[in-house]
Amino acid sequence: MKSKIQKSFLQKLWISLILLSYVCFSYYFFAGWWNSSIGTVLIILFSFLNWGKDFLKIIGLKLNCIIVIKSLFFAAIATICSLLVMAYIADKQNLTIQFLNWRDYYHDIFYILNEEIVLGALTLYLLVNKRKIKPIVASVGLAIFFSFMHYVFFRWIFADKGIIQIPTLITLFLIGFVRNNLILVKGHIGYSWALHIGWIVIMYSTVQIGMNEPYIFNTYLGSIEMLIISSVLAAISLIHWIKKVHPTTQSIL
Repeated sequence: MKSKIQKSFLQKLWISLILLSYVCFSYYFFAGWWNSSIGTVLIILFSFLNWGKDFLKIIGLKLNCIIVIKSLFFAAIATICSLLVMAYIADKQNLTIQFLNWRDYYHDIFYILNEEIVLGALTLYLLVNKRKIKPIVASVGLAIFFSFMHYVFFRWIFADKGIIQIPTLITLFLIGFVRNNLILVKGHIGYSWALHIGWIVIMYSTVQIGMNEPYIFNTYLGSIEMLIISSVLAAISLIHWIKKVHPTTQSIL
């Protein structure tokens, strides 16, 4: 039987490999549109090696066919709504939204899946079930981190560098809060992935010479329209949380 020290070391090793897989393969650090899907496979593999039969529940991938269908339908609705709103914003800024290469969308599907697993379900599981942090506090704290992470990555890490402005950071926080609540209340990442992919595929379909990713983020997520929409979604999410989650509930993940 493995000693506690061995178990602790292996757990830290697998979690470190999960984080490394996420960072290295979710973004374009290496050439190849397929890298994000490699990251997904590695994240799932290392999660299984760490948590065994419970790994799907912990990383938010315990989905049945009905949930998968609902998530895909929700993703379609989110995409259509994002297109309507962002087309309006783009028109005001003289920008163009057009379809990209299918490889770009393939990359988006899996890099967002990786984010939802690592920065969503897994982190919330560790905060709520291991650190015994109240779910609502974990949701708010992770949303703050989610927003700040975008600033740090675009400021110093990503090749496409720039400054993420305060209105954009506020929107990212509000969207992150909604995402976290969806995961905590529903117990999976299906709906949070659908919400995320819905606006990313439209936002990244913006084409303009000389425009970088921070500019795209600031143009759309920093707009008054997106601030209002994200505020309404966050308020609805909070009300739903208060009504649906019992005060003594630690986590349904």
